[in-house]
Amino acid sequence: MTSKFCTGCREDKSIEEYSKPWVHYCRPCAGTRAKEHYAARGGADYSYARALRRFYGMTMEEYQARFEAQGGRCAVCREESAQRLHVDHSHQTGAIRELLCEWCNHAIGKARDDPARLRAMADYLERHAQGPTASPASRPEP
Repeated sequence: MTSKFCTGCREDKSIEEYSKPWVHYCRPCAGTRAKEHYAARGGADYSYARALRRFYGMTMEEYQARFEAQGGRCAVCREESAQRLHVDHSHQTGAIRELLCEWCNHAIGKARDDPARLRAMADYLERHAQGPTASPASRPEP
């Protein structure tokens, strides 16, 4: 068998045009159907709502309520974000904290949720805010 009838575009096409021998739609038609199905279910909002439920046990309505309660801003830096705010949670307990921008969420994660590490980072940045220092030996001992 070298060709097969596509039920989408209603054309006889080479078997290489299909992802698997038992599929009834050629690759372009299968892609179009998948996009239509994705859009019909709600697209990115639907996918995000499923992820919220799966990872955090939260509905999209609960996310929206938190977002509005925070004035649409990151709970740490208070800036607005062009992207959705991230759901910050404790990796130890799984408890949801607040919504954060990508940068603040990643910073907390990279600091391993350790307040002492974050304070040390802030101290470090403040120490070097004046520009280059004389020499490593002249820096104060921690």
